[in-house]
Amino acid sequence: MIRLRHLSIRSLTAEKKYGADLHFGPGLNIIQAGNTSGKSTCLQSIIYALGLERSLGPRLDVPLPHAMQTRIHTTADEPYQNVLASYVELEIENADGEILVVHRDVVGGADRKLIKSWNSPRLSKGDLSGAQRDFFVHDGGGMKREDGFHNYLCRFLGWDLPNVTRFDGTEGPLYPEVIFPMFFVEQKRGWSAVQGPFPTFFRIQDVARRVMEFLLDLDAGKIRRRRAELRQELSAAEQAWSILRRQLAETVSTAARLIGIPTAPNAEFLHEGAARVEALQDGDWRPIDDIIESFQKQLSILSNTQPADTETSSPEMESKLEQSLTKVNELRSDIEIVRHEYNAALQEHQSISGRLSSLLVDLRRNQDALKLKRLGSQIGQSSSSGICPTCHQDVQMELMPSVSTVGMGLEENILFVQSQLDLYQSAERKSKIELEDLRLRYASVSDELREKQQEIRTLRQALIQPSDAPSRSAIEEEIRLQLRLDRLTSIREAVDGAFDGLKEIAARWANCQDQLKAISGSDLSEGDGEKINFLQNNLRNLLSLFAFRSFPVNEITLSNDNLRPLAFTRNRDGDVIEQELGFEMSASDAIRMKWAYYLSLQYMSGRKKTNHLRLTIFDEPGQQEIELPSLNSLFRWSVEKLGDQQFIAATSEPLATVYEALGDFKASVQHFDGFILQPINGL
Repeated sequence: MIRLRHLSIRSLTAEKKYGADLHFGPGLNIIQAGNTSGKSTCLQSIIYALGLERSLGPRLDVPLPHAMQTRIHTTADEPYQNVLASYVELEIENADGEILVVHRDVVGGADRKLIKSWNSPRLSKGDLSGAQRDFFVHDGGGMKREDGFHNYLCRFLGWDLPNVTRFDGTEGPLYPEVIFPMFFVEQKRGWSAVQGPFPTFFRIQDVARRVMEFLLDLDAGKIRRRRAELRQELSAAEQAWSILRRQLAETVSTAARLIGIPTAPNAEFLHEGAARVEALQDGDWRPIDDIIESFQKQLSILSNTQPADTETSSPEMESKLEQSLTKVNELRSDIEIVRHEYNAALQEHQSISGRLSSLLVDLRRNQDALKLKRLGSQIGQSSSSGICPTCHQDVQMELMPSVSTVGMGLEENILFVQSQLDLYQSAERKSKIELEDLRLRYASVSDELREKQQEIRTLRQALIQPSDAPSRSAIEEEIRLQLRLDRLTSIREAVDGAFDGLKEIAARWANCQDQLKAISGSDLSEGDGEKINFLQNNLRNLLSLFAFRSFPVNEITLSNDNLRPLAFTRNRDGDVIEQELGFEMSASDAIRMKWAYYLSLQYMSGRKKTNHLRLTIFDEPGQQEIELPSLNSLFRWSVEKLGDQQFIAATSEPLATVYEALGDFKASVQHFDGFILQPINGL
C-alpha cells in the first residue's frame, strides 16, 4: 500500500520562485483547474519524483513541460522568464506508517539520476529531523543494488517482484515502471487501452499477464514458474544422464557392451533397473563377471605352475602356434563377415532414413493440401473431375484414362502416412541398435585378432630360445591374461560406480516428474478463480453504474490469458464466441470500461490479498465528453466504496460541476485559478 501525502514543485528564475504545494488526504482527491493550467504537470511530477518516467515511454526525457525546464510566466499575458533551476519533492507513506520524502532535480541542480531522500514528514509537517540518504536511478543495478532507488522503493512498498522471461529467453525483474500504468492513467496515451498501456521496450513476454498476475497476487504465476523450474531440473537430469551414459559407453565400448541402461531416465530403471556388461569371448557375448572369473582361474593355475624350459614346452608351443594361426584366419574371416554385415546394415539404415524423410515430406504436403481444401481451395481437384487444371477444358474422354478404383481421400492418406512413419521410425531404432552391436563386435574381434597375432609372435620367438631357458610364451600368456583381467575389472568398477550415479539421477528425475504431475492442468488455483470471479462481478456492477451500453454487461468476461475484458456473444449461427472489445465499444464506453476496470482492481485490494497499492490516479477522467451522470457516479462510488484508499483525479470540469457531482459526499478538492505554478515568497 502507498499513500501520497504531499507534493511540492519548484521552478526558479532570476527574479522569482514559482511553485505549487498539493496536499493529499485519504479517499477521493480532486485537482480542479482549467485546461493547460498544469494539472498534468502535477501528476507527472509524482511519476518523475519516483523515477518512473519510463512507464510513460522508452525515452528518459523529463515528462514535464517547459515551465519546469526552459521558461515560465505567471499569466498568459506576461512575458516568459528563463528557468534556472527546478525540482520536485514528494512525501509518501507505506502500510507500516513509514514516511519517505524524495527530492529530484529537473534542471540546474544535481544529475537527474540522483534521488535524495529523508524518512521524516518534512513536507507535510516541516519535520527536518530525518536523516538524508541518496540513491541512484536509471543506471545499472538500480533494481538490485543497495543504493538503487527502485530496489529501495520496492522494499518500502512491500513488493517482492518476480523474475519474468524476456523475448530473448533470459530472465529479469518485473520492473516497477511496467506495473505503474495500472495505477496512473495519464492524459495523452493512458486512455487508449483498458490495460496499461504497458511499456514494451523491457521486452517482457506476455507483459499484461505478468503484471496482472502480480497485482492480484495470483498463484498462476508461481505455479507456472515452478513448472518451468521443474522442467529445467528435468532437462538438467536428462542431460546429466546422457553425459554419464555416454562416458560409460566410451569407457566400455572398446572391450564390452552395456545392457539394460535406457537412453533416458525412467521410473522402471529407478525401481528395477540393473546394468549388465557383456564382453565377446569365443565369438559369443558373455557376462563380464563370468569372463573375469574364468581369467582369474586361468591366472591362478598359471601362477601356481612352474614355467617349463623351452625344450620341454616346445611340442605344446608348436601346437598352440598352430591353433593360434588357425584362430587368426578365423578371426580375419569373422572381421570380413562383420564388415560386410555392417555395410549391409548401414545401407539398410540409410534406406530407412531416406524413406522416413520422404514420408515426412508426403505428410506435410497432404496436411497442407487438407488445410487448403478446408479453406475452400479447388486446386488439385480438377483432374479427378475430368477438367484440365491448365485450360479448364473437359478432357475426360480424350486424355484421362478410365479408372475403376477410387484413391484414398486426404484424411485417409494422412492416417496411412502416419502409420508408415510409426513403422519406419521403429525400424530405424532397431537399425541403430543393430549397427551399434556390429560396431562393438568388430572392435572386440579386432582386439582379439591383435592379441592372437601378438601371441603368434611370442610363440615363434620362444621356439628359437635356448633349450634350457624358461618358456617365454607361458610368462607372456600370464601377462596378457593379467592385462585383460585388469581391463575388464576396471570396466566393471566403472559401471558399478556409474550405476549408482544413474540411480541418483533417475531418483531426481522421478521426483521432478511427480511434482510436475501434482501441478499439471490449469495454471489457476481455486483461490485464483475466486479472485477473478470477484473482479469480474465487480467490473460488471461498475459498468452498470457508469451506464455502459456497447454490450450487455452480463456478456462481459475476463480473459483467462491476461484478464483483459472480453465479450461473449453469439454469431449468426448461434454459436457463442469470444469477442474483443476494441472498436466495438463507443469512445465514451471505452472510458467507462477503463474506470470500471481500474477501480474494480482497487476495490478488490481492500477485500482480497493482492499487491495493489490501493492508489489510482486519473488525469482528466471526463474524456470523450462523457455524460455528467457517469462522472457523478464515478466520484460518489469512489467515496462510498473505497473509503480511505486514495483515488486522485485531475479534471478541468467547472468547479460547480465537481461539487454537484459530489453532492453530500466528502472529498479533498484543490482548486486553482489560472496556472498552478505561481510565484511564492522568497527565493
